[in-house]
Amino acid sequence: MIQNRKEYRKTFTSSGQLYMAGELLNFIGYDISVKGIQVEILPGTFLSEAEDFEKVIRENATAEIFVKDLMLTGEVHVAWVNKSEDGIMLGLEFRDVIYNAEKLWHKRRYYRKHKKAIGTIIHNDDSLRIAFESINVSTDGIMVYLKESASHDLYTGVVVKILSLELDIKAVAKVAWIDSKTRTTLGLRYLQVDGA
Repeated sequence: MIQNRKEYRKTFTSSGQLYMAGELLNFIGYDISVKGIQVEILPGTFLSEAEDFEKVIRENATAEIFVKDLMLTGEVHVAWVNKSEDGIMLGLEFRDVIYNAEKLWHKRRYYRKHKKAIGTIIHNDDSLRIAFESINVSTDGIMVYLKESASHDLYTGVVVKILSLELDIKAVAKVAWIDSKTRTTLGLRYLQVDGA
């Protein structure tokens, strides 16, 4: 009879990738079980500090994962974020995963690659129009930088319209995050999408 829950876990090291809030991040996975995996995430461009991850999971704790050595891909829930001496650790719970899925992951990544296109963010009942250029496009959102200064009118959680003929998209989206360190960059999560 199994007496200790840890016996369900296997010490396992594998590289992988996590797609979260419009950014594709590399990780090293450790402790894995049938329910989830613990990973050390490598900082990205916009998700680079533990606080960035905490901010994102307050809005949406769902992400997509690929564990290379298991050829496992699917949806995970980010259960916790912890900053340690080793770096940023995430606890991920499997939600909907499949195995032998390396080809599927690479096919899905096609929709997340860097893609430059121009478009317009429409806010306040069409009274504010802001030109943008896309950086990263995915099936659930878009990362853009604003071509003009209007960040004071936009804030996390605000709902806007997006129009881009080049991307063939007309959508309603929510501002997931804003970064104004060098130029104003936004992460936008789709709420409703139509063709342009």
